[in-house]
Amino acid sequence: MGRHPKIKALRLKYEAQIEETKIDIENYLMNSVGVAEHPRIMESLDALIASLAESEDKLQALKTNFSPKLYEQDS
Repeated sequence: MGRHPKIKALRLKYEAQIEETKIDIENYLMNSVGVAEHPRIMESLDALIASLAESEDKLQALKTNFSPKLYEQDS
């Protein structure tokens, strides 16, 4: 069975969401200027972690339930 473009698109979407959220978290942790002006930093970080977990869960579900040939990267 060959790669399915919709499954591949979902894999790429989840991977992009994971990377985007990681960048946002790093910005919160490394950018002290923005943090000082942000009164609810912990709530914001918690929301980002929840978003990260959701994207990781979706990616894992895709990998668990569909053949690797459907979502693997092109060689």
